[in-house]
Amino acid sequence: MWKMVRPTKRRASTIAAGALACTVAVGVAGSMPHALAEPTSPLAPESSPSVQNDGWGAPDRGRYVPSVPPSVEPQHRGDRQREPVLFSTDMSMGLTTGSRNGMSTSVPDIDDSYALALALAHGVDVRGVVVTMGNSMATPTVVTAQATVDALGADIPVVQGAEVWLPVEAQQTTGGADLTGTCVNDGVRFMADQLRETGGLTILAIGPLTDVACLTMNFPEEASLISRIVALVGSKPTTVFEIFGTPLVDFNYIMDPRAEQILLDETNIPFTAITFDLSSLAPIPIPELERLATSTDPLARFYGESSMPRLEMLKEIDFGPAYPIFDAAAAWHLIRPQDQVCQQAGYRLKTGSPATAEAGETDIYDWFSPEITETRQVTSCTAFTSREAAGRYQHAILQAVGGDGWTDRDVLLNEEEPLRTDEWSAPTTGPLRTDEWSAPTTGPLWTDEWSAPTDTGPLWTEDWALPTEEGLQQTEEWALPTEEGATWDEEGVVPE
Repeated sequence: MWKMVRPTKRRASTIAAGALACTVAVGVAGSMPHALAEPTSPLAPESSPSVQNDGWGAPDRGRYVPSVPPSVEPQHRGDRQREPVLFSTDMSMGLTTGSRNGMSTSVPDIDDSYALALALAHGVDVRGVVVTMGNSMATPTVVTAQATVDALGADIPVVQGAEVWLPVEAQQTTGGADLTGTCVNDGVRFMADQLRETGGLTILAIGPLTDVACLTMNFPEEASLISRIVALVGSKPTTVFEIFGTPLVDFNYIMDPRAEQILLDETNIPFTAITFDLSSLAPIPIPELERLATSTDPLARFYGESSMPRLEMLKEIDFGPAYPIFDAAAAWHLIRPQDQVCQQAGYRLKTGSPATAEAGETDIYDWFSPEITETRQVTSCTAFTSREAAGRYQHAILQAVGGDGWTDRDVLLNEEEPLRTDEWSAPTTGPLRTDEWSAPTTGPLWTDEWSAPTDTGPLWTEDWALPTEEGLQQTEEWALPTEEGATWDEEGVVPE
């Protein structure tokens, strides 16, 4: 996720987590098949599988799967369909304060919980949720992560991971003792166990990369089994971290810069960066997220009520009319990678002290670009392939949490006409907006002025802009930034 500046089942044992005695999982169904592994030696950049662009959700394993509209049915291709996934996450939806590992009074972000719902709704084989610090402190985050898993009806372990970032430099004692192993925790051991058990899996890293880096340093044999890491990090070199005029930070990176450096510089594990350029697109109107709290569906109501402190904060700071569910873009890469513009890229890192960077600062960064050739090549995803792809993504997010999506009144897309009814029209190869594009609410969600049912006026106006590679993109019609920019015609805006 990307943080803003605010004005001044259970399938294992129960472990006491401080005074809260939180229930967390440290194993697999029934009794543990073997003891939790102990660290071995640091991981060297040995040979590994080549970087891969594709990723596919696994079939349902009896877990919660809400209905999926025909336009976003899970895609199944080959072995990717069955590949297990571990979430490394700072899933703090439901906390009312304590952002930045407890250092801020801001409300922590909500997007990790939506990402998990999206993955489970599309049959991704989630083997566990490892909770790291980041959005808030690790122990309270275990509580909120477990609440999300329970609300989803999922039978997957929740395991506490890192409580603090890695030191800026490797530490040792005056006697020469190597302290690399001091980062090992229950979450890291659980990852190692799952890698041995499965023989290979994907790590979806939507929080700071602390636990994943610790795993590679202390369990090299198990880490060599990682199929790939899909992480919400980074940007293009020229990207402005700003939405609706609100400055943001590359949060997952700045909370532990050394962790990402270890993964990129000291291993050859295939790495996919879901960048800010992609994850900031296709925001969900805040009224749509608020509407979940009044739903008759228990899951939708849970998400709406748990999101409300964050949504209230967004309105308090006048953030803007819509909010991107950043982490969901990483989960969507596992489900429909063909909807995202991804390419091989090099990287450039500038590290620094953890958790100190503020929005607008540029001295700590992680950039990804095909023009960077002096490093190993990874995968960088920077845009949606079309407006239709972006609309499908928005639809899937809302539906995954028990919302209406864009309701069952939509019709299937055909090659000649936009996907539309009298009540609603989705973004397709035709115009992005129409006079009829409205949601089943008390008033239109989008009209010929493209306005939301709010008290402050239009949701999107001709002044609305998203950050692009060149800066702010302003149009009267709204265009999604793409790799090559956008072209225009009288009907709207289409990617080149």
